[in-house]
Amino acid sequence: MILISLFISLFLTGLLFIVLWNLWVFRMRKYNSIPENELPFVSVLIPARNEEKNIRQCAESILNQDYPRYEVIVLDDNSEDGTMKILSELSLKYDNLKVINGMELPEGWSGKNFACHQLYKQSAGEYLLFTDADTVHRNDSLRKAVTRSVSRNADLYTLIPEMTLKTFSEKFIMPGLHFTTFTLLPYYLAENYGNPAFAMGVGPFMLFKRGSYEKIGGHEAVSNELVEDVKLAKNIKKHKLKVVVNKGLDVLSCRMYDSFGDIWNGFSKNIFPGMNYSSAMLFSVFGFYLLIFFVPFVTLAAGIISGNNYFVLSSAYQVFLLLLMRLLINLSFRLNFISILLHPVSILIISLIAFNSWKWNVLGKGSKWKGRTYSGIQHNRNEIKSIPENGG
Repeated sequence: MILISLFISLFLTGLLFIVLWNLWVFRMRKYNSIPENELPFVSVLIPARNEEKNIRQCAESILNQDYPRYEVIVLDDNSEDGTMKILSELSLKYDNLKVINGMELPEGWSGKNFACHQLYKQSAGEYLLFTDADTVHRNDSLRKAVTRSVSRNADLYTLIPEMTLKTFSEKFIMPGLHFTTFTLLPYYLAENYGNPAFAMGVGPFMLFKRGSYEKIGGHEAVSNELVEDVKLAKNIKKHKLKVVVNKGLDVLSCRMYDSFGDIWNGFSKNIFPGMNYSSAMLFSVFGFYLLIFFVPFVTLAAGIISGNNYFVLSSAYQVFLLLLMRLLINLSFRLNFISILLHPVSILIISLIAFNSWKWNVLGKGSKWKGRTYSGIQHNRNEIKSIPENGG
C-alpha cells in the first residue's frame, strides 16, 4: 500500500509538470495581421440536427463576421423540430447563407460525418471551417483563426472553445473534460507532426486547408467514427501534415450539453467508441483514472479516521496536487470553482458514464444520439448501422 501511495504521489507530481507545460504551450501569442486581399476565401460549414434552441444564435454569429470573403452553408440533417423553419427565415435575411436539406443517412456513416461530407461537397472555400450548431462566435473569430492558422502554416487548426455552463450539473461535470485532457495529454506533442497517437481535434472548431482535408480523405475516411474530430487529427498527422491546437476563449464559446441527461448520453456516445470498442482498454484506463484522481480522497479520509499519519500526509499531498491542477486549469479556461470542490464526485460520475458507454455497446443496441442508435459496431468496427431509436 505504501508503494502504491508513493507511485500516486510521483505520478501526480509528473502530471503537474505536464499541466504547467501545457499552460506555456497555450500562452497567448501575437500574430501579424494579413492584408485584406490576401485573406483566403473560407467556407463555414455547420451540420444541424434538432438544433432549434441553438441554430439562430450560432448562424447569426457566423453571418455577422468582420471578414471580407466567406460563405456559410448549413445542412439540416433531417431535423424533427423547428430547425429548418428557423434556417429558412435566416436565408431570407442573409445573402451569404446557403441552406441545404440533408439526404437520408446511409449505412456505414455516422450522422455528423455524413452531414459534414455533404457540406464539403457544396463548398468552394480555400479553407473549410467545420463548426457545431451549439457554438457562438465572436464577430472577429474568422479573422483571428485564419490569421493564426495561416501564420503557423497549419493544415488543421483546431480550437478549444470557452465553455458556457449554466446548470449545476454542467458546472461540476463538464470542466472534467479539460482536466482530463490537460493533465494526461502533452499538447506540444499533439501539435505539429509526429506520432498520431498524440493527436487532438476539437469538434466545435476544425479549420482545414482544403487541399489537406482532401488529401486525408475528409469525413469520408472516418465515415463510421463517432469520435471523428480526434480521428481526423490523427489522419492529418499520419499524412505528415501539421496540426495546431489553441485555446479559443477569444474566438468562440460552446454549450455542449444543457442538462445532466445530455451530459450522460453525450459522453456515453463517445467514450467506448473513442477507445476502439476495447473492453480491456476501457476498464484498464478507467481503473487507473480512479486510482490516480479519486483514490487519494478515499485514503485521506481513511487515514484521518484510522489515525495513520503517513497516509494522512501522503494523501494530503496528492489531494493538494489534484486541487492545484484543477485550480490552474480552471483559471486558464475561466471555469467555475464548483468543479474544484466537487472534484472526486465528478471523477466518479465520469467513470460511471464510461461504464454506461461500455454497457450500451456491449450489452445493449449501441450508442444513442439525437434520435439515432448506432448499432452493430461492437461486432464489426468497419461498419455502422444507424436506426431510429424506436426501432423503425
